[in-house]
Amino acid sequence: MAGQFHHLRARYYDADPASARALRGYHLTERETAGLLATETYHPPRFTIPSHSHDLPSFYLVLEGALTEFSRSSERALGAYSVVFTPAGHIHRNTFHDRGGRCLLVELTPAWTDRLTTAGMSFQGPLVAGASELALLGIKLRRELHDADPVAILAAEGLALEILAGFARDAQQLPSGDCPDWLLRARDLLHDRFAESLGLAEIAAAVGVHPVHLARVFRKRFRCTPGEYQRRLRVEHASRELATTRRSLAAIAHSAGFADQAHFSRVFRDRTGWTPARFRAACSIG
Repeated sequence: MAGQFHHLRARYYDADPASARALRGYHLTERETAGLLATETYHPPRFTIPSHSHDLPSFYLVLEGALTEFSRSSERALGAYSVVFTPAGHIHRNTFHDRGGRCLLVELTPAWTDRLTTAGMSFQGPLVAGASELALLGIKLRRELHDADPVAILAAEGLALEILAGFARDAQQLPSGDCPDWLLRARDLLHDRFAESLGLAEIAAAVGVHPVHLARVFRKRFRCTPGEYQRRLRVEHASRELATTRRSLAAIAHSAGFADQAHFSRVFRDRTGWTPARFRAACSIG
């Protein structure tokens, strides 16, 4: 261990001062808008950002490539268009995969943290977005951050609030100690078989409860029906495919479990406000 070294708004725990300062060389752009400190970064293949914590709460969007984030209690594999919230002081390190990666980091100034506290938003630990809508909002935010006019500032502020509200909803849905094992198994079944046609009775039989009880408790815990949850998983899968592959819309629709391309396009537009083609175009990094 090289000891702690404080640089900019981050504290590094296993890097010498020269190595920590050199990380600034991977910053492509830096700007401040509406109290949001935005930094776009690029890191080469197999690059590791050493253990560090941020002085400010932040969230980041993976624009290209993939990485694994390590902390004392978890290990998360993150692909393109993952969105991650990181509380201030949370120690972690990031290792990029074979293609390297490009990310947009947005740090929240104290005015923002005061605002979140007033709104009753509390984040006790890191969060990975569970909805593709946050990736769409992140893409829009990145575009607004490149402009400097008053309208763009207002738009960026609104988009950041929407992203944080999405994280707050996800935090409310995290399983707690009183979450029954059978409900977690039902949720995991949906994740494992999201592309299949699953009925409520089949899921209930697999976890050993009555379908009516499953429907009631699932909605109470996850704030949606099992069918709505499965539809969200299908849209998330399709979003990743659109962002990271050149597969046809028909092939993506089939892999996600939609009846056909028209059904896929309709559901995707209803959930995100964008057509699949527009989403794919927006994901193209210039």
